[in-house]
Amino acid sequence: MPKPPAAETLTVHDLQAMAADAASAGPVSRARRSRAANLHLIDLVSRWGGSGLAIFAAASIFIAATIARGQPLRAGVFAAMVFAALYLCRRYRKEFRRGDKIASRPFRWRTYYASTLSVVSTAFGAGAFLLAVPAKGVERFEIFAALIIGTLAASALHAAHRATALAAALPASLFIAAAAVRADGLSAFSIAVIAIVALGAAGVVIASERIGAAADRRYPRTGLVRREMERPAEAPGDAAMLPKAAAKA
Repeated sequence: MPKPPAAETLTVHDLQAMAADAASAGPVSRARRSRAANLHLIDLVSRWGGSGLAIFAAASIFIAATIARGQPLRAGVFAAMVFAALYLCRRYRKEFRRGDKIASRPFRWRTYYASTLSVVSTAFGAGAFLLAVPAKGVERFEIFAALIIGTLAASALHAAHRATALAAALPASLFIAAAAVRADGLSAFSIAVIAIVALGAAGVVIASERIGAAADRRYPRTGLVRREMERPAEAPGDAAMLPKAAAKA
């Protein structure tokens, strides 16, 4: 009977394959995520995040230049706030993708990026108070619709990491919901706005869980498998003594 390979001869990919087979054979584990899975998710955030930032920028330009063109001063302030926050967030992402010094500390970069992304979301959501509340009629509905779509689309593109996705969604969603209540009271419209942003945020969280679960399956933890491989085998003599000891007892 061939002996299993020694732990020293196994590569990380071999251990991950063994861990994936063990995980698929048993119940789903809620163990801590492996470092390889976390790094994979950070890479997804850094790649998909560029499209999310582009959505924030495009939605801001569309709102300021078309829907809210009748409020030039307020529209200019709104666009300036969003683009000032986007500049810093985009710079962090560009430095990481370029391989600058911060790229050697991916977990710290993720924290910095999420914090600056929350500033972008806050500036974007503030447009609800700056532009939607003073607006009237169809213009108000269009501004709210553009803000909601931009927020949910941008946060969905950051769903690879739940905290980062929530940093993109929550500040703007809270501003939008509060502005809807401020503009129209607790009416059917404001309740619909609150329900839409709540369902959208829940959908982003569910998508984040699915993406994280896929990363866990692809990059499972290998520590348990490595410890099992390194555990000394049970001696034959000890195994033979067990039935005798049980019979005496």
